[in-house]
Amino acid sequence: MPSPAASSSIFSAILKYLGATVVLAIVLAGFLTPPLAIGSVLSADAVNIAKSLPAYMQNIQLQSVSTMYGKKNGVYTPFATFYDENRVPVKYNQMSSLMRHAVISIEDPRFYQHGGVDFLSSARALVQNQVAGGIQSGSSTITMQLVRTELVEAAVWSNNKKAIANARVDTLARKIREMRLAIGMEQQYTKNEILTAYLNSISYGGTIYGVESAARYYFNTSAKDLTLPQAALLAGMGPAPNAYRPDIQDNLKRTTARRNLVLERMHQHGYITKKQMQDAINTPVETHITPQIQGCAAASDNAQFFCSYVVNVIRNDKSFGKTADERFAYLRRGGLKVYTSIDLDLQDQVQSQLDSYISRDSKFGAATTVVKVGTGEILAMVENRNYDPANQDASNVASTSINYNVDENYGGSSGFQGGSTYKAFTLLDWLKNGHTLNDKLNAPAPVTLQAKSFPDRCEPGGWKGTWPLQNAETEPSSFTVAYATKMSINTGFAAMAQKLDLCDIRDTAESFGVHRADGQAMQHNPTSVIGTNEVSPLTMAAAYAGIGNNGTYCKPTAISRIVSSQTGQEHSVPSASCTSAVDANVARTAIQALEGTFNGGTATTANPNDGTEIAGKTGSTDNYWQTWLVSTTSQVAQATWVGNPEGGNRTDLRKVYINGVQGINVRLAYPKTMLKVLNQHYPAVNFQDPGAATTTATSIPDVTGKSVSEAQSALRSAGYNPVTGSTIASNQPKGTVAATSPTSGTASASGSSVTLFLSDGSGKLTVPDVTGMELSTAVAQLKALGFTDVRRKDGGNLTDSVLVQSLSPAVGDAVSTDTPIILTTQ
Repeated sequence: MPSPAASSSIFSAILKYLGATVVLAIVLAGFLTPPLAIGSVLSADAVNIAKSLPAYMQNIQLQSVSTMYGKKNGVYTPFATFYDENRVPVKYNQMSSLMRHAVISIEDPRFYQHGGVDFLSSARALVQNQVAGGIQSGSSTITMQLVRTELVEAAVWSNNKKAIANARVDTLARKIREMRLAIGMEQQYTKNEILTAYLNSISYGGTIYGVESAARYYFNTSAKDLTLPQAALLAGMGPAPNAYRPDIQDNLKRTTARRNLVLERMHQHGYITKKQMQDAINTPVETHITPQIQGCAAASDNAQFFCSYVVNVIRNDKSFGKTADERFAYLRRGGLKVYTSIDLDLQDQVQSQLDSYISRDSKFGAATTVVKVGTGEILAMVENRNYDPANQDASNVASTSINYNVDENYGGSSGFQGGSTYKAFTLLDWLKNGHTLNDKLNAPAPVTLQAKSFPDRCEPGGWKGTWPLQNAETEPSSFTVAYATKMSINTGFAAMAQKLDLCDIRDTAESFGVHRADGQAMQHNPTSVIGTNEVSPLTMAAAYAGIGNNGTYCKPTAISRIVSSQTGQEHSVPSASCTSAVDANVARTAIQALEGTFNGGTATTANPNDGTEIAGKTGSTDNYWQTWLVSTTSQVAQATWVGNPEGGNRTDLRKVYINGVQGINVRLAYPKTMLKVLNQHYPAVNFQDPGAATTTATSIPDVTGKSVSEAQSALRSAGYNPVTGSTIASNQPKGTVAATSPTSGTASASGSSVTLFLSDGSGKLTVPDVTGMELSTAVAQLKALGFTDVRRKDGGNLTDSVLVQSLSPAVGDAVSTDTPIILTTQ
C-alpha cells in the first residue's frame, strides 16, 4: 500500500476517546470483555500502535487476474486469463465518486471522522442488537473490514489453512486484533488510500472481487462510469455478496430493497438530492452480465494448447515457487502480465489449415509447431483436438488434455518416433568428419547388417546381434550421399553410420537440442540412425531451425516477459540461449542436400512453389504408424506429425484415406498450403551458399544502444544477417539493442545470423548462460554486456584454460551492472 498520511494529533484525540470508552468490550461482542483484552488495545501510544502493524500487512498484494498476451497485427493482445479471484485493481480516481459515497453511506458513515475504530457506531450497534435480541447492526469500520480481508489474503498466499480459518472465524480475539491493526493502518495510510484498497478487495459474489471486476461483470462498464443505481446496488452487496447477486433471479427482490436502502442512506448523509434518490429508486434493476471466462480452455485465437504449454513452463520453473502447485497458484493469483512469443494471426491460420485436412474427431492425431529461426521463439502450436484440461470423457477422441507438440513434462505426450527426420543428424556428423555430399555409398537392399559393424565409443564391446534392413522404395545399390538424403534411403544412412560413430551422431543431435520427449536418455544403437527415438514436434522444429540458422541452435522460448500488473516489477523468465552446434559451412552444406527433399525428393509434393528456398526431411516409422515432415527456411522452421496417438490399436497410414487423401500423404498435402502461409507471414531470403561460410571471418560490430533499424543496417553492412530476439533487462534505453548473440567483437563468418536482444530500460542486466564456455570467453561476454565485476569462486586467474560449470546470480536474473558475477569452474 502507499505512504502514510494520518496525523498524530487526530490519533491522540481518538486515544482519549478510547480511554473514556470502557464499554468497548461489551460493544465488541455483546458481553463483558476480559480486562486484559481491552488493555491490549488501550495500552499503546500512537507510535507503538503504528509500529504494531505487521510488516507483511504493509506489502500484501491482493489476488488479481493474470493475463497472457500474444501478438496480433504486431500488437500484444490478451488471449487468456487466469484467476482464483477475478479482481482488476484500479486507482482512487478510476472509481466513480457515486460508488465511494454509496459504500461509505451504508458501511461506515463516519469513515472520515474516526481513526480506524468507530466507538460511537459500535455503541449504537450494541443497543440495536440488544433490543433486537440478535445481530441487526455491525460495528466493523471500512478499515477494520480491510484488515480482515488482508489477514485472509496473507494467509491464502502462505497456503496456511489454519491461518485462513483463524482470519475468518468470528471471535472476540479476532475483533480485538482487527481493531488494533485498524488503528495502526490509519496511522500509515490516508483515508483515500484505505477506501481504494477496500473497494479493490471486497467480494461481490462468486469469484468476483473488487469494484472494477464487479462493474464489468454485472453491468459491462467500468468502476469509473457506474451510474447511481448501479453504484448503490454494488455498495449494498457487502454484507452478503452471494445473497445480493443480481444475476440470480431469486435474489432480485431483496437486492432491490437493499439497493434502495443504500440510496436512502446516501440522501440521509447528503451525497444525493431527494429527487436523485427517488429517480434511482424508480429505476428497475438492469444488469448486463459479462462473464470473464478463464483458463487455457477459454483461450482465444485457437491458442489453447500453446497456452497450456506456457502454463507448464511456469509450473516447471522453480523461480515461481517451491512446488508446481504453488507456481500455478502464483499465476492464478499474482496479477501477472505474461507476454508470449505466439503470433496469434499465424496461429489461427495454421489451425484452420490443419482443420481442413484432418478433423478433430479423427482417430488419427496431427500437430504442428512453428519456430522462428535465429531466436527460437515459438510462433504457432496447433493440433487436431479440442483442449479439455479435465479430459473427463476418454471415449471422446475430439477432446484431450494432451499436447502432442511438446514433451511429457510440458503436455503429457511421450512423443513419437521421429523416423527419417533424424537422418539429418547423421548427415551433419558425416560432413563434420570431412566427408562430402558427393561421396559414393554402396548400400544395396534388403540387407542384414552386423550390429558390431557400427562404431560406438559409448558402448564398450560394441553392439550385439543383427539388423535386417530394407528401403521404402526400390533404389539403386550405389548412390551419392546427396541422393540418399533426397530420397531418404535407409541403407545409405546405415552405410554412413558404419563410417562414423553412433555416439557422435547422438551428440550431434543433442547439440541441436534433440532429446526424448519422455525424459529418458537418447538411444544410440544402430537402429537409432533411422529415427527410433520418440521426440516432439517442438524439439524437431527447433533443431531444424538451428540447421537453417547456419548451425546455431536456439533453445525454443514461449515467454518474452512477465510483469506484475500491480507493481510493474519484472519477473525473470527463461532466457533466450543460442549456441553454435556445428560449423556454418557444415550446416549450409547439409541445407543444400536437404533442399533436394523438396525438389525431386520425398517431399516434392509439399513444396509450396512460391519461390521460397526450403529444406527439410520426411519421416515415417515401421508400418507407417507415424509420419512427419520437418522443414526450415532462413526465417521459420516447422515440424508436422501425423499418426497414431499413444495407446489403442494402431493403423498403417498407407491403408486409410483421411478426407480423400491417403493417410501417409496428409503430412505432405496439409503442409503444402500451410508452408505458403508461413512464407507469407515471414518472407525468407535465400540460404547462404556453403562456400560463404569459408570466407574470411570479420568481427561483429558493436550495436548496443542503437535502435533496431540502425543495428540492422550496421550488421547488414558488415555482411551479417540480423534477427530480432526477445526483450531483456538492460541499462540501455528502452527499445534499443541491449546485446547481441554472438557478442560484438566476435569473429564470425560473413552471412551468419546475429540475434539482437532489446532493452527493457530497467537499468539492470540479464545474467546470460555462459556455462560450458571457456572461462576467458565467458568473462569477455559478461564484460561486453556491461558487467563490471566478474570473479572466479576459487579466486583463480580469469585467463586459465578451464570451463565454466555454474554461475551466481542465476542465469536469467536481472541485476545491476556492479553485481559480482561469481563463476565456478570445472
